[in-house]
Amino acid sequence: MIPRPSVITALFWAYWDLCHALRKTWRLALFAFLILSVGSVAAIVAPRLLTYDPLGQAALRLAILIGLCFLLTPFFLSVHRFVLLGEEPTRYEFKPSSSRFQLFFGLLAVSVFLMNFPSTLSALAEASHPLYHFDRSSSFDFPVVMARIVAWAVIQQLLVLFPAVAVDAPGASWQNAIGDTRSQFWFAVAVTILPFIPIGLLGVAVVSLLRFSPGSLSGLVAGLLWLGTILLIGSTLAAVIASRLYQVIGNRLNTPLR
Repeated sequence: MIPRPSVITALFWAYWDLCHALRKTWRLALFAFLILSVGSVAAIVAPRLLTYDPLGQAALRLAILIGLCFLLTPFFLSVHRFVLLGEEPTRYEFKPSSSRFQLFFGLLAVSVFLMNFPSTLSALAEASHPLYHFDRSSSFDFPVVMARIVAWAVIQQLLVLFPAVAVDAPGASWQNAIGDTRSQFWFAVAVTILPFIPIGLLGVAVVSLLRFSPGSLSGLVAGLLWLGTILLIGSTLAAVIASRLYQVIGNRLNTPLR
């Protein structure tokens, strides 16, 4: 563990680590960019083309996203290990047989499932009452909103488990991750949310500029490239934040499991 910095210092750390990690892992980042660009469009478009069933669309989208998790696992492992251990990767290594890869991929897949569970609830409601989907009252909206809040809270408390698994921490378990996060919950929330605000504003600003050529080939290509860029920056930022947060609050995670 290292002394807890101020939130402002942690904010500067996040952007510095983001730039440094992308610069040192640029080969892997380029491959991850291609995966995110194509995969995110596939997750949006493919389910709508393959089925009209809302529940089927949600299931297909989840399957595509879990596939993306598998492809991106080597990149995120490399980012965590670079920030925490200084390892500079030279190539995009797939090692599905290693326990580290399997644990990290499983954690990513569970997180994606939790993030998409509220959408699945909404799709289930639409499939159950297709004629009233657009006119239904907000009676079902409340469970969906609550599911989103619960999913975010769970993922927030498991965030430090990602770097712990990446560096083979002796106490890497979900119980220890939750215990460490709860000990400094509001600090963890602040340093997790604040760095993404400028990224989100930048993404919205550029998307509005791309509207001048709706439906054109140049607009589609520019939108695809920008989507991949934002997703790469956002996911890498989340990885470096999780790594530094693990350094600050990772107490139980570094204690051998009994």
